[in-house]
Amino acid sequence: MATASQLERAIRHKLERHVAASAKTRRLFATGDHLLVAVSGGPDSIALLSALASLAAAMRITVSALHINYGLRGKESDEDARFVFRLCAELGIPLICERIDLSVPSNRRKGLSLQACAREARYAALQRAASRIGASKIALGHTADDQAETLLMWMLRGSGAAGLAGIRPLRDGLYVRPLLDVSRADVLAYLKTKGLAFRTDSSNAKPLYLRNRIRHELLPMLKQFNPAVVEALTRQADILRDEDHCLDQRVTEWIGRHVRQAGDHSVVVPRAALLELPVALQRRVVRRVMQQVAGGSHGPTFGAAEAVLEKVVRGRSGSVLSVRGARVVREYDAIKVFPDRAVSRSEGSCVTDPVAGLPAGISSVVLWPPTGQVVRLGFWNGDIKDAPVGKQIASFDADRFTHRLEVRSWQAGDVFHPQGMAGRRKKLQDYFSDIKLPRGRRAGVPVLVAPEGILWVVGYRTDHRFRVTSSTMRIVTAEVVPAETDREGKG
Repeated sequence: MATASQLERAIRHKLERHVAASAKTRRLFATGDHLLVAVSGGPDSIALLSALASLAAAMRITVSALHINYGLRGKESDEDARFVFRLCAELGIPLICERIDLSVPSNRRKGLSLQACAREARYAALQRAASRIGASKIALGHTADDQAETLLMWMLRGSGAAGLAGIRPLRDGLYVRPLLDVSRADVLAYLKTKGLAFRTDSSNAKPLYLRNRIRHELLPMLKQFNPAVVEALTRQADILRDEDHCLDQRVTEWIGRHVRQAGDHSVVVPRAALLELPVALQRRVVRRVMQQVAGGSHGPTFGAAEAVLEKVVRGRSGSVLSVRGARVVREYDAIKVFPDRAVSRSEGSCVTDPVAGLPAGISSVVLWPPTGQVVRLGFWNGDIKDAPVGKQIASFDADRFTHRLEVRSWQAGDVFHPQGMAGRRKKLQDYFSDIKLPRGRRAGVPVLVAPEGILWVVGYRTDHRFRVTSSTMRIVTAEVVPAETDREGKG
């Protein structure tokens, strides 16, 4: 990446300087990255595309664009596509246009709202396009106003700290939001300065959707009390995101010390130790353990966690409650959590349900429900040249990734740079095919992930980008061991 002085000379507008600074401080993207920008034609996405196009040479990044025509607004949608095509041609940005006609009912998934269908289709199209052109990051144009609206939506729904942490600047090491601290007013001022036109989506003015009512009715009213309410809510999201992460880390450490896997496929939580925790942490432990066992993408609701605490944890021995794929039972001084859906078998291969992201801090232990293994992480205190490497243990340069890790099952679109392939990029799905791992077993393989990407396909291959080199100063190790071995403190 260019030096600070070179960037300063190359970048003339404060919004572009902000994007460059945000990319560095939040590790959104770096030299050599290929960014695919989602461009609707609205002001936010046009500002983002223009800023990244202006930064491309100085920061040595590649920029491409994707526009999706949902066919929901007839000629207006078609004109949006033509507008984006003309702008990308002027900027010299390669453009992919994809039409997903959601006006046809058969193209919508049953049970989802139109907005949810559009969102699902958008992310699927972005992942397909990124994979096709080899983009390493997908850039989205969410602004500080979007963040404020999101916080208010979750606040009205009674969300906890996780919901109020809002939109994340970096998600899954793939999606980046460089404008998340930039107000919509600053976006419009930037477009005016650059002489850039944009499209206005007429559906954004309809009071049918909650977000539109928050944008056009609630936020303007709140600005009468605090003109800087958007900045205040954005700051609140940053604070709550850090605090939510801190509480999650404490829960991760507690689970590593107290929770164990039993031979009857249950996860066992010691009741007395759980009740010694503050109620806020009790809820988090219950939600985390149930999520790990059920393997869903989201933990149980606040109400479900409260019901488990009230009816089972504080109830009499023998109490039972089933919630979201998990069955919770009190057996004397133990709380046992069983998966409601048994592991099935097909053609002799174990078929495992995928597990969503389980937070994993440095110096923590994460239970992996499909196999009963645990993944244990920590800093290496020995000599760098003696850092352990093996099938069941891996070492990483601690300064090459953000220490907000998670362990999860593989996901469609996952890519990594397998060690031993000279840094070449490979789809995880293709890697599994290469090693002839049966499809039914793939969800049972834990994947250690940082915001910057996959660190380790646990037990198989590490990522070349995070390897230990002669210039490494600090090392993080990750080890996968059977649950029983870990509890005895061996190996």
